[in-house]
Amino acid sequence: MTALLIVAAAAFACAPAVGETRSGAVYVTTLPSGADVWVDGTYVGRAPVLVDTLSAGHHALTITRTGWLVQDVDVDVPAGGVCMSSTHLVAGPHAFAGSSAGSVVLRQVPPGATLELDGAPFNPPAGRPVALASGPHRIAVVTPKARATENFTVLPDTATELVLRPERAIPEARSAVLAPADDYIGADAYTIEGRKIVVRSTGHLVVARFGDTSVQFDGVTIAYDAAPTTIAGKLYLPLSLLEKLSDDMSKAR
Repeated sequence: MTALLIVAAAAFACAPAVGETRSGAVYVTTLPSGADVWVDGTYVGRAPVLVDTLSAGHHALTITRTGWLVQDVDVDVPAGGVCMSSTHLVAGPHAFAGSSAGSVVLRQVPPGATLELDGAPFNPPAGRPVALASGPHRIAVVTPKARATENFTVLPDTATELVLRPERAIPEARSAVLAPADDYIGADAYTIEGRKIVVRSTGHLVVARFGDTSVQFDGVTIAYDAAPTTIAGKLYLPLSLLEKLSDDMSKAR
Protein backbone atom coordinates (compact mmCIF):
# COMPACT_ATOMS: atom_id res chain seq x y z
CA MET A 1 0.00 0.00 0.00
CA THR A 2 2.82 2.37 0.85
CA ALA A 3 4.52 1.70 -2.51
CA LEU A 4 1.35 2.50 -4.43
CA LEU A 5 0.97 5.80 -2.61
CA ILE A 6 4.56 6.80 -3.45
CA VAL A 7 4.07 6.05 -7.16
CA ALA A 8 0.84 8.00 -7.27
CA ALA A 9 2.45 10.99 -5.58
CA ALA A 10 5.35 10.98 -8.06
CA ALA A 11 3.00 10.90 -11.04
CA PHE A 12 1.06 13.80 -9.64
CA ALA A 13 4.24 15.87 -9.16
CA CYS A 14 5.28 15.41 -12.83
CA ALA A 15 1.92 16.41 -14.28
CA PRO A 16 1.71 19.94 -15.77
CA ALA A 17 -0.19 22.57 -13.84
CA VAL A 18 -3.77 23.12 -14.84
CA GLY A 19 -3.93 25.54 -17.79
CA GLU A 20 -0.15 25.42 -18.46
CA THR A 21 0.85 25.46 -22.16
CA ARG A 22 4.24 24.96 -23.78
CA SER A 23 5.14 28.12 -25.65
CA GLY A 24 8.10 28.92 -27.86
CA ALA A 25 10.05 31.84 -29.26
CA VAL A 26 11.39 33.31 -32.49
CA TYR A 27 14.64 35.24 -32.87
CA VAL A 28 14.38 37.73 -35.74
CA THR A 29 17.37 39.26 -37.53
CA THR A 30 17.49 41.37 -40.69
CA LEU A 31 20.11 42.65 -43.10
CA PRO A 32 20.41 45.56 -42.70
CA SER A 33 19.50 45.46 -39.03
CA GLY A 34 17.08 47.81 -37.33
CA ALA A 35 13.96 46.83 -39.26
CA ASP A 36 10.61 47.06 -37.47
CA VAL A 37 9.01 43.68 -36.75
CA TRP A 38 5.37 42.71 -36.30
CA VAL A 39 4.23 39.23 -35.18
CA ASP A 40 0.65 38.36 -36.12
CA GLY A 41 -0.09 42.07 -36.43
CA THR A 42 1.46 43.08 -33.09
CA TYR A 43 4.51 45.34 -33.10
CA VAL A 44 7.36 43.72 -31.14
CA GLY A 45 10.36 46.00 -31.74
CA ARG A 46 13.35 46.33 -34.03
CA ALA A 47 15.59 43.54 -35.28
CA PRO A 48 17.48 41.82 -33.86
CA VAL A 49 14.70 40.93 -31.45
CA LEU A 50 13.72 37.82 -29.46
CA VAL A 51 9.96 37.30 -29.20
CA ASP A 52 9.04 34.78 -26.49
CA THR A 53 5.92 33.14 -25.03
CA LEU A 54 4.39 32.57 -28.45
CA SER A 55 2.04 29.69 -28.89
CA ALA A 56 3.63 26.74 -30.66
CA GLY A 57 2.82 26.60 -34.36
CA HIS A 58 2.51 28.95 -37.31
CA HIS A 59 3.02 32.71 -37.01
CA ALA A 60 3.23 35.53 -39.56
CA LEU A 61 5.99 38.16 -39.42
CA THR A 62 5.88 41.52 -41.16
CA ILE A 63 9.23 43.29 -41.50
CA THR A 64 9.62 46.90 -42.60
CA ARG A 65 12.33 49.53 -42.82
CA THR A 66 11.96 52.98 -44.35
CA GLY A 67 13.09 52.89 -47.98
CA TRP A 68 13.14 49.07 -48.16
CA LEU A 69 10.44 46.74 -49.45
CA VAL A 70 8.02 45.22 -46.94
CA GLN A 71 8.70 41.52 -46.31
CA ASP A 72 6.13 38.98 -45.09
CA VAL A 73 7.71 35.91 -43.49
CA ASP A 74 6.07 32.73 -42.15
CA VAL A 75 7.64 30.89 -39.20
CA ASP A 76 6.79 27.74 -37.26
CA VAL A 77 7.53 28.15 -33.55
CA PRO A 78 8.41 24.90 -31.74
CA ALA A 79 6.96 24.12 -28.32
CA GLY A 80 9.62 24.79 -25.72
CA GLY A 81 12.16 25.94 -28.33
CA VAL A 82 13.37 28.88 -30.40
CA CYS A 83 13.18 29.19 -34.19
CA MET A 84 15.46 31.53 -36.14
CA SER A 85 14.25 33.95 -38.79
CA SER A 86 16.77 35.90 -40.89
CA THR A 87 15.60 38.21 -43.69
CA HIS A 88 17.68 39.98 -46.35
CA LEU A 89 15.77 43.17 -47.08
CA VAL A 90 15.34 44.35 -50.67
CA ALA A 91 16.27 47.96 -51.34
CA GLY A 92 13.55 50.25 -52.65
CA PRO A 93 14.15 53.23 -54.96
CA HIS A 94 15.10 55.50 -52.04
CA ALA A 95 16.65 52.95 -49.66
CA PHE A 96 19.93 54.83 -49.26
CA ALA A 97 18.63 58.40 -49.36
CA GLY A 98 19.38 59.91 -45.98
CA SER A 99 20.41 56.54 -44.53
CA SER A 100 23.08 56.29 -41.88
CA ALA A 101 26.56 55.27 -42.97
CA GLY A 102 28.12 51.83 -42.75
CA SER A 103 31.75 50.78 -42.77
CA VAL A 104 34.21 48.55 -44.63
CA VAL A 105 37.35 46.66 -43.65
CA LEU A 106 39.79 45.54 -46.36
CA ARG A 107 41.40 42.10 -46.17
CA GLN A 108 44.16 40.53 -48.30
CA VAL A 109 45.28 43.68 -50.09
CA PRO A 110 47.96 42.50 -52.59
CA PRO A 111 51.46 43.76 -51.71
CA GLY A 112 52.36 46.87 -53.67
CA ALA A 113 48.80 47.39 -54.95
CA THR A 114 47.12 50.78 -55.05
CA LEU A 115 43.39 51.19 -54.45
CA GLU A 116 40.72 53.42 -55.92
CA LEU A 117 37.25 53.92 -54.46
CA ASP A 118 34.59 55.27 -56.81
CA GLY A 119 37.33 56.56 -59.10
CA ALA A 120 39.38 58.34 -56.41
CA PRO A 121 42.58 57.20 -54.61
CA PHE A 122 41.77 55.18 -51.49
CA ASN A 123 44.28 54.54 -48.71
CA PRO A 124 42.48 52.99 -45.72
CA PRO A 125 44.38 51.80 -42.64
CA ALA A 126 45.09 48.07 -42.89
CA GLY A 127 42.55 45.91 -41.10
CA ARG A 128 40.66 48.84 -39.61
CA PRO A 129 37.06 49.91 -40.38
CA VAL A 130 36.47 52.94 -42.57
CA ALA A 131 33.13 54.74 -42.53
CA LEU A 132 31.42 54.94 -45.94
CA ALA A 133 28.10 56.31 -47.10
CA SER A 134 25.53 53.57 -47.46
CA GLY A 135 24.79 52.51 -51.03
CA PRO A 136 26.67 50.97 -53.99
CA HIS A 137 30.40 51.54 -54.42
CA ARG A 138 33.16 50.37 -56.73
CA ILE A 139 36.71 49.50 -55.70
CA ALA A 140 39.67 49.00 -58.02
CA VAL A 141 42.84 47.06 -57.16
CA VAL A 142 45.75 48.16 -59.33
CA THR A 143 49.10 46.35 -59.59
CA PRO A 144 51.96 46.78 -62.09
CA LYS A 145 50.54 43.83 -64.08
CA ALA A 146 46.79 44.18 -63.86
CA ARG A 147 43.74 46.05 -62.71
CA ALA A 148 40.66 44.44 -61.15
CA THR A 149 37.42 46.12 -60.11
CA GLU A 150 34.66 44.95 -57.78
CA ASN A 151 31.20 46.36 -57.04
CA PHE A 152 29.92 46.22 -53.47
CA THR A 153 27.15 47.74 -51.40
CA VAL A 154 27.48 49.31 -47.97
CA LEU A 155 24.39 48.78 -45.84
CA PRO A 156 23.28 51.26 -43.15
CA ASP A 157 24.76 50.62 -39.69
CA THR A 158 26.52 47.50 -41.01
CA ALA A 159 30.19 46.55 -41.14
CA THR A 160 31.27 44.91 -44.40
CA GLU A 161 34.47 42.89 -44.79
CA LEU A 162 35.96 43.15 -48.30
CA VAL A 163 38.22 40.19 -49.09
CA LEU A 164 40.40 41.27 -51.99
CA ARG A 165 41.94 38.63 -54.18
CA PRO A 166 45.70 38.12 -54.03
CA GLU A 167 47.70 39.28 -57.06
CA ARG A 168 47.83 35.84 -58.68
CA ALA A 169 44.02 35.76 -58.80
CA ILE A 170 43.59 39.21 -60.35
CA PRO A 171 42.62 38.75 -64.01
CA GLU A 172 44.37 40.53 -66.82
CA ALA A 173 43.04 43.97 -67.52
CA ARG A 174 39.97 43.90 -69.75
CA SER A 175 38.72 46.48 -72.19
CA ALA A 176 35.63 47.23 -70.12
CA VAL A 177 34.76 50.93 -70.12
CA LEU A 178 31.94 52.59 -68.18
CA ALA A 179 30.72 56.13 -68.72
CA PRO A 180 28.28 58.47 -66.95
CA ALA A 181 24.79 57.94 -68.39
CA ASP A 182 23.77 61.57 -67.85
CA ASP A 183 26.46 62.74 -70.30
CA TYR A 184 25.07 60.61 -73.14
CA ILE A 185 21.31 60.10 -72.70
CA GLY A 186 20.31 62.48 -69.90
CA ALA A 187 18.94 61.75 -66.43
CA ASP A 188 15.32 61.75 -67.63
CA ALA A 189 15.93 58.74 -69.91
CA TYR A 190 16.31 56.18 -67.12
CA THR A 191 14.84 55.12 -63.79
CA ILE A 192 16.39 53.09 -60.97
CA GLU A 193 14.35 50.69 -58.85
CA GLY A 194 16.59 48.99 -56.33
CA ARG A 195 19.12 47.01 -58.41
CA LYS A 196 17.07 47.39 -61.59
CA ILE A 197 17.81 50.07 -64.20
CA VAL A 198 15.28 50.82 -66.95
CA VAL A 199 16.29 53.01 -69.91
CA ARG A 200 13.72 54.32 -72.41
CA SER A 201 15.34 56.23 -75.25
CA THR A 202 14.37 56.81 -78.92
CA GLY A 203 12.03 53.83 -78.92
CA HIS A 204 14.52 51.47 -77.25
CA LEU A 205 13.86 49.65 -73.98
CA VAL A 206 16.95 48.66 -72.01
CA VAL A 207 16.79 46.72 -68.74
CA ALA A 208 19.98 46.30 -66.72
CA ARG A 209 20.93 45.48 -63.14
CA PHE A 210 23.73 46.63 -60.87
CA GLY A 211 26.41 43.95 -60.65
CA ASP A 212 25.17 42.11 -63.77
CA THR A 213 27.04 42.38 -67.08
CA SER A 214 24.05 41.06 -69.09
CA VAL A 215 21.66 43.70 -70.44
CA GLN A 216 18.26 43.27 -72.12
CA PHE A 217 18.24 45.53 -75.19
CA ASP A 218 14.79 45.52 -76.82
CA GLY A 219 14.31 41.98 -75.49
CA VAL A 220 17.70 40.71 -76.71
CA THR A 221 20.35 39.76 -74.14
CA ILE A 222 23.70 41.45 -74.68
CA ALA A 223 26.75 40.69 -72.51
CA TYR A 224 29.15 43.55 -71.75
CA ASP A 225 32.56 43.50 -70.08
CA ALA A 226 31.46 45.66 -67.16
CA ALA A 227 28.37 45.88 -64.98
CA PRO A 228 26.41 49.08 -64.32
CA THR A 229 27.41 50.90 -61.17
CA THR A 230 27.17 54.26 -59.45
CA ILE A 231 30.17 56.44 -58.77
CA ALA A 232 29.83 59.52 -56.60
CA GLY A 233 26.06 59.25 -56.93
CA LYS A 234 26.04 59.09 -60.74
CA LEU A 235 24.90 56.14 -62.87
CA TYR A 236 27.62 54.56 -65.03
CA LEU A 237 26.72 52.22 -67.92
CA PRO A 238 28.84 50.39 -70.53
CA LEU A 239 30.27 52.94 -72.96
CA SER A 240 29.34 50.98 -76.09
CA LEU A 241 25.71 50.82 -74.90
CA LEU A 242 25.59 54.56 -74.25
CA GLU A 243 27.20 55.32 -77.61
CA LYS A 244 24.55 53.23 -79.39
CA LEU A 245 21.72 55.07 -77.61
CA SER A 246 23.38 58.43 -78.14
CA ASP A 247 23.88 57.81 -81.88
CA ASP A 248 20.21 56.85 -82.26
CA MET A 249 19.23 60.04 -80.41
CA SER A 250 21.30 62.09 -82.85
CA LYS A 251 19.70 60.38 -85.85
CA ALA A 252 16.21 60.97 -84.44
CA ARG A 253 16.75 64.74 -84.23
